[in-house]
Amino acid sequence: MIYTFIAPIIVFAVIVIVHEWGHFITAKLTGMKVEEFAVGFGPVLWSIKKGETLYSFRIFPLGGFNKIMGMDREYTEDPRAFSNRQVWQRLLVISAGAICNIALAFIIFSGIIWSTGVETFPDKPIIGAIATDSPALKSGLQVGDVITSIDNHKIAKWSDILGILQGKENTVLEIFIVRDGIGKAITIIPEIRDERAVLGISPQLEKQSVTLSQAIQLGFEKCIKDFIAIGEGLSSMILGNNTAQVAGPIGVARLAGTIANHGMIPLLMFVAILSLNLGFLNLLPIPLLDGGLLLLTILEGICRKPLPNKVLFYIQCTGIFILGGLFLYATINDITALFK
Repeated sequence: MIYTFIAPIIVFAVIVIVHEWGHFITAKLTGMKVEEFAVGFGPVLWSIKKGETLYSFRIFPLGGFNKIMGMDREYTEDPRAFSNRQVWQRLLVISAGAICNIALAFIIFSGIIWSTGVETFPDKPIIGAIATDSPALKSGLQVGDVITSIDNHKIAKWSDILGILQGKENTVLEIFIVRDGIGKAITIIPEIRDERAVLGISPQLEKQSVTLSQAIQLGFEKCIKDFIAIGEGLSSMILGNNTAQVAGPIGVARLAGTIANHGMIPLLMFVAILSLNLGFLNLLPIPLLDGGLLLLTILEGICRKPLPNKVLFYIQCTGIFILGGLFLYATINDITALFK
């Protein structure tokens, strides 16, 4: 039960600290002056100053921030200020947070795949899982049963089952199985789901170990696949093609607590997916996000001068409106979900 409360703190802290560390390390490497690197928000609990940077822990551990000289656009002649550095250096520092979030997801995906292996589909007619409240469960089928025939049609591989079941919804069928070396006949009536006849069974999958290089390749492929899925989901939400399931801090915290109770691997996968989402969203060209600052910095590089303060004011107001609306929408979804 304690994981339900601790897990959200750990999840938020990890992905935000990794994000801010990306800004921090690239600012240091490009010679910018980082005045403070903070873990958490609110009053300072503990701090220490090393060189020119103050390192602090604050009372609310959900996040962190960097204070880089000149990033708030206050005028300064210090050549180490963010605003006085070369455009490529500023672009690197701005994008580093999202890049580190994506890198974290890649490392977690690859590490889990390497340690646990991958599941393969051997196409054998062996039941690997049975859905609750399904025809298979009601008829007495069990995990591990080998299906040899359905409705007098021989079953040699799992993929044979789908073709035989077509058009057989609500029809009494006789299935022959082998269980513990003993043959048995079972009567079952498939039901219709998503316009097709189903029994409520899933095939048995096999675990296959992978090398480190294979795990790295598969981890990269999963990042790309999930990145594309995030983009498609966001596009569908904007175009109104489906009902968007957007979770805010409350919803994410609930999910983290629930997933933590299922073990470390699911929790790490959740951290990776959330980190990938944060990386993607921060690259969007929305004012107040890293992507918005990237766009402004590119425009300033093209124009070779800072944008007028009046223009920046309207841009920031637009960003506040967009992000405020998204936060409100997500919070309403979170609160509504609490009462379901």
